[in-house]
Amino acid sequence: MDRPQTTYGHTIRIKTGCGKLYITIAEAEGYKEVFCKLGKSGGCATSFLDGIGRLITHALNDEKVTEETIIRSFSGNQCPSPQWNGNVQVLSCVDAIAKVLKSNEKEKEDEPKAGS
Repeated sequence: MDRPQTTYGHTIRIKTGCGKLYITIAEAEGYKEVFCKLGKSGGCATSFLDGIGRLITHALNDEKVTEETIIRSFSGNQCPSPQWNGNVQVLSCVDAIAKVLKSNEKEKEDEPKAGS
């Protein structure tokens, strides 16, 4: 699927052991993309998370991979520096991504349907 000219989304900030992680989920015309940025520049973790965001974007736009598969694969992965984000423990950067994707999925389920 080709990327539409314009997408609309939102960014969520979540604390991780690597620092603040900003996860942007944008959508349009059935296309979805995810961007992951650490609050600090440079370094291995920053480039890794940029690549993870690109991989998630490709996977979500492939009919063979579901968002639930990505959430299940990332949930519970633990690094040596888990953090508390409010009352939710974030075990790693990929666990944070899973939590944000799951929260976004839940928000969509709770939205009123057109014509309801």
